[in-house]
Amino acid sequence: MLTFYGTGMILGAGIYSIIGKAAGVAGETLWMGFVLASLAALLTAFSYAELSTMFPKAGAEYVYLSHTFKQKKWIATTIGTAMAFSGAATAATVALAFSGYLNQFIEGSGLLVAAALLMVFTGVAILGIRGSGWTNIVFTLIEISGLLLIIYLGMKNETFGKALSAIPHQGTFAGAALIIFSYFGFENIVNLAEEAKEPHKKLPQAIFLSLGISTLLYILVSLAAVALLSPESLAQSEAPLMSAAQKTSSKIASILGGIALFSTANTALISLIGASRVLYGMASAKALPQIMSRTLPQRKTPWIASIVILAAALLLLPVAKVETVASISSLTTIVAFISVNISLVVLRFTDEKKERPFRVPLCLGKFPILPFFGILVSIAFLFQFNRLVYAIGGSFLLATLLIFYIRDRFYR
Repeated sequence: MLTFYGTGMILGAGIYSIIGKAAGVAGETLWMGFVLASLAALLTAFSYAELSTMFPKAGAEYVYLSHTFKQKKWIATTIGTAMAFSGAATAATVALAFSGYLNQFIEGSGLLVAAALLMVFTGVAILGIRGSGWTNIVFTLIEISGLLLIIYLGMKNETFGKALSAIPHQGTFAGAALIIFSYFGFENIVNLAEEAKEPHKKLPQAIFLSLGISTLLYILVSLAAVALLSPESLAQSEAPLMSAAQKTSSKIASILGGIALFSTANTALISLIGASRVLYGMASAKALPQIMSRTLPQRKTPWIASIVILAAALLLLPVAKVETVASISSLTTIVAFISVNISLVVLRFTDEKKERPFRVPLCLGKFPILPFFGILVSIAFLFQFNRLVYAIGGSFLLATLLIFYIRDRFYR
């Protein structure tokens, strides 16, 4: 179930929502963008795997950083809140993508449809993790079947694989910075640590399995998409994979459009669940108002935290552009990735006796090499966004940092 959470989150966020916009930036080197983004995600995934077995608790980034910087709790609180905001932005992104696909069948207000989806799935999340978990499994299997269908159509095209000979360019890296959004999801797995059996063993397995499965499908789908439709046409479409399939069969395109609805809805569900667990974990640790740690008596789900995340996602909907909201999520998450990698490096020196059921390989003495490269790659991605993304995402990060710094410095 943990692997389905990660895989469902990753696939829904990337292929069905932002592949068209990424194709417009990267062109035929789209598949290279997915490879670069997967390597960047993998470097940070190693850090999450080790830290999650050291501290198997909800709240992930907040928990790791609070143990790393014990005298500077504002750092942990800022990053934890940023990850919750990123989850809300991801939910808003895929809700907008959902409305785009639905608009191919039923014309209507995209914002109203997106808002309705977010409210319905917040209700599903509040009903309980087990019920929502089985919903996620069904939806993930449906979205994978859609990807296999587009791969099949692409392989029948005589130009399939031609993009493998494309020469990388500046847009390839810029595309990868947008595509990194499509790998977010593996880090949400660790927020279910307190509800998982054998978290010390299962969390790392689920992280790497979900990344491996998703990367293989991503590369094949990206090759199929550019074989069926030009990158420029993909970028202009509200339903890119549906438009690509339309070139071969309108019936198959309709089926794929229906599957895309399941996929984007699934990712919205997982995003809402993961983000609410972040707030719940932080509130339980008294870093945020404790009202957000309240759970339903019988179902034990954090309903107040879920409603807060819903409100944040609804506030982002008026931005209305999938690529912009996705980039806001990317910006805040990349900052968190840098912090998590730094945390892993610092803890290797300050808490070396702590039990680590999983340990990141490749070290120079005590110094872990992979997290260091994870930091460098993440910093490089930070310089690939536009002004609006920096204005919204940067303002949120700066305001959150100042609020928590002032609170911890002067009111505690």
